[in-house]
Amino acid sequence: MSETAAADGANEPAGAASTPSGFAARDLDPVTVSDTMFDDPGYSPLDLYGSAQADAGDLSAPVVASCPHAGRSYPASMLAASKEPVSALRGLEDFGVDCLLPGLAAAGVTTVVNRFSRAYIDVNRDPAAVDSSMFSAPVSTRPPCQHVRAGYGLIPRLTATRKPIYAGKLDPTEIGTRLGNVHTPYHAALTSMMDQAVSRFGKVLLIDMHSMPAFDRLNNRLADIICGDGFGTTLDRDMADAITGFFRDRGFSIDWNHPYAGGFITREYGKADSQRQAVQIEINRGLYMDGSTRLNQPRVAGLRDTIAEFGQFLTSHCRGTV
Repeated sequence: MSETAAADGANEPAGAASTPSGFAARDLDPVTVSDTMFDDPGYSPLDLYGSAQADAGDLSAPVVASCPHAGRSYPASMLAASKEPVSALRGLEDFGVDCLLPGLAAAGVTTVVNRFSRAYIDVNRDPAAVDSSMFSAPVSTRPPCQHVRAGYGLIPRLTATRKPIYAGKLDPTEIGTRLGNVHTPYHAALTSMMDQAVSRFGKVLLIDMHSMPAFDRLNNRLADIICGDGFGTTLDRDMADAITGFFRDRGFSIDWNHPYAGGFITREYGKADSQRQAVQIEINRGLYMDGSTRLNQPRVAGLRDTIAEFGQFLTSHCRGTV
C-alpha cells in the first residue's frame, strides 16, 4: 500500500462523538502526519464513536470499547528516524480491526479508536515500560518487563519480523513527547468514558478489541476468538461464560487466556470483583483478511454483523435484560 504524504484527515477533538460511518470511510493506506499537527488544539490522536451526547456524559450503555492497535498514522519525524520502510512497520498494526467495529457504536457502545501506529507508541503498555537501551542518554525507568526485553515496550524497538526499527539512538525527550501526543490522550478518553458509565449505570464493562495472526509460531491455527481476562482477575465468571456462549452459539471457536491473557489496558481498567470490569478480545485475522494487508470484504461484512450483535448482547447482559 502506498504512503499518504498528508496529515490525517479527520480532526475532531478528543471527546467529540462521531457517527459509525467513520469506520467504513477510513482509507487503510498508512498516513504520514506532520508533527506540527500535535500543536493544533483542534487535532485529536483518537476517534470517539457512539452516542452524540457521549461527551456530555450521556452514554447509552454501560459498555465501552477500546481499539488501541489499529492506527495507521505515522509521524514524519518517526519515519525519518526509522531504518525500515513504513511497509515493514505496519506488521505491528492490528490491521483493519477497526473496520469491524461500527456496530458497537450503533448498539450504543462508546468506542475509542487510536489513530496512531503501535510502532510509534503502544498505548497498551504501562508508561514505565521503557527500553533504556534505545536512548542516547540515561532514562529513569523500572527494571525491564517481559515486553521490553522482547523489544515491544512502550516505544517498540523491533518490527513484527524482529528487525530494529531505528537507525540510531533516540533522544530521551521522545518518551515524554510520544506519551503526550498519543498515550495520555487515549487513556484520558477511556477513563472519562468509563467514569461516565459508572456514574450513570453504577458499573462498566470495557472490551479491548484486537486482532491476531491466524496461526501461532508453531503453525498451529489459533481459535477464531481468544479472550483474555488475566486468568479470571479482570472479569467475573458470569460475564465470561456469557461471552463464551455468545460466540459458540454462532459457530466460532473460542479460547481464554492462551496465548493472550490481556494487556495493560485490560489489567489496568478491570477488576473481576468490582464495578469496573474488562476483557481483551482477539479476533483471528484469518476470519476477515486475504493476506497481510488486504481485507476480504464479504467476510468483513459478515463479521461486522456479528460484532454488532455482540455489542447488543453485551449491552443487554450488563443491564440485566437477558
